[in-house]
Amino acid sequence: MVLKKIFSSGMVVACFLSFPLFSLSQEKSHGRWYFAVSGDSRDCGDLIMPKIAASIQSNQAKAPVEFYVHLGDLRRMFDIDCDMAIRQSPGFDCKTRKQPLGRNAMNDYLNHAWSDFVDQQIKPFGSLPFFVGIGNHELYANRTRQDFERTFQPWLTQEVLHSQRMSDAGKGILTNEGDTTYHFVHRGVDFIYLDNADGPAFTASQVLWLSKILAVDAKNAEIKTIVVGLHAALPFSKARGHAMDDSCQGRCSGEQVYDMLYRAQNLEGPADQQKEVYVIASHSHLFLEDVYNTPEHRGQVLPGWIVGTAGAEQYTNFIRYGYLLVEVRPDGTLHPDFREVTAQSPPLAEGPGAEALTKFCFEQNKHPVAVEQPVKMECSCGAAK
Repeated sequence: MVLKKIFSSGMVVACFLSFPLFSLSQEKSHGRWYFAVSGDSRDCGDLIMPKIAASIQSNQAKAPVEFYVHLGDLRRMFDIDCDMAIRQSPGFDCKTRKQPLGRNAMNDYLNHAWSDFVDQQIKPFGSLPFFVGIGNHELYANRTRQDFERTFQPWLTQEVLHSQRMSDAGKGILTNEGDTTYHFVHRGVDFIYLDNADGPAFTASQVLWLSKILAVDAKNAEIKTIVVGLHAALPFSKARGHAMDDSCQGRCSGEQVYDMLYRAQNLEGPADQQKEVYVIASHSHLFLEDVYNTPEHRGQVLPGWIVGTAGAEQYTNFIRYGYLLVEVRPDGTLHPDFREVTAQSPPLAEGPGAEALTKFCFEQNKHPVAVEQPVKMECSCGAAK
């Protein structure tokens, strides 16, 4: 079934894609499997996320994706997203934003921004398991982490996460149900989402929790791979101008986590005890590969990507939306492929305002930012990089 978004009479009607039902405990006859990931779907996400869902669905026969992970920044929150503004007023100019939308437009937007994300950006994925991450924009407009946890409780407490918490509790690792930092083990991969939305930085309790999870993984020969998803990239990446390098708390806690993940590879240990470790972030609105191959890491490079391409204003001179399709091979290695969606990718917006929205999103929704900037701030984080 093709999803079409129809702009009509101020409302959006959607026919949702029909995905085959996947279970994260399901084993396939072949050893390869796939997941998909991207983040930052504010601004134009109501147009782009259904295209991502449709792209995944159309490729299921060749690359059967088993779950999708969103890396945070669901909606704009400090102002009205272009897709929602045009739905309210089809003549609205998203570039200049000069037209008034009404006295109560912002309050009405804030009351519906997250439900809009659920209806227009999660539902197109149908029954495909969807994992939601928190980003810094989720803490704008006086919203709290608790607000986010309440709204997205169904996704933060889904069975695979609940079962993992119960399993962890049996090992003495206790977490709160519905927490925004979580993990789950699937087919030899431990997928860990680290909430660094505030700062961006990690708390001491998060670092301690991660150390316990990594210690358990180290003793489990069935876990070949550790994948860490987070909103803002760890320090000293190629996107350091918009990552965890903004404060000493962010840099120091981020460096600590980076070092823990690098050691988790156990490169000096026996081959059968070594782990593949990867880091995937967004926050910077562009696609970047090999992001930790920088001088500050002195050759201790973790494979990493930034995929802030799900609808947010792009930080480059060109606009490129899409997602990372990740193949997991039997040896535990990841083989990613960036899949772009375009203005012609289905579903197409239709009805009043559809042409203006598509034109803005694919021609004007950009603001070049020099994300790779020298780090001048001095922080006492232990051994200097």
